[in-house]
Amino acid sequence: MGLDMDFSKLQPQDILDLAVFAEEEAYEQYEFLAGAMERHGKRDVADFFRKMAAREERHRQQISERRAALYPGAVANLANRTLWGIEAPYKIVPAETMTAAQAFAIAMAAEKKAEAYYAAAMEQAIPDEVTQLFETLRQAEVEHQRMLELERGKTTP
Repeated sequence: MGLDMDFSKLQPQDILDLAVFAEEEAYEQYEFLAGAMERHGKRDVADFFRKMAAREERHRQQISERRAALYPGAVANLANRTLWGIEAPYKIVPAETMTAAQAFAIAMAAEKKAEAYYAAAMEQAIPDEVTQLFETLRQAEVEHQRMLELERGKTTP
């Protein structure tokens, strides 16, 4: 997992806020990977990464909506002013030298980190609705891993 965190010090809405930040990181990372692949003329890979970015944005919206419904007016205790590293590794290869294989490896590592975050967060004392949402998101991260494997097999030797 990207964070070495003591969840017991967080409020349930904080765990949701971190999930929102994770999905924002994932969106940004997929957009970065798409740009890198486009610069190398790998439009099919870039298009795939942009589709993945759109999925991450939908997840961010879903979590934000759930947070607003469960904790209306709750003040955020955390700010998204740091690289949380929940889903994005931030040990990235420069776009100029990145290969498609490296891009897929980076994306896969991120999806595995996100799956681990949601699994760890579900073990906390959070409302059942949040646990259910996180299980759905954890399963989505597993599906993203499957999608990455399939796409990687089509586009890289």
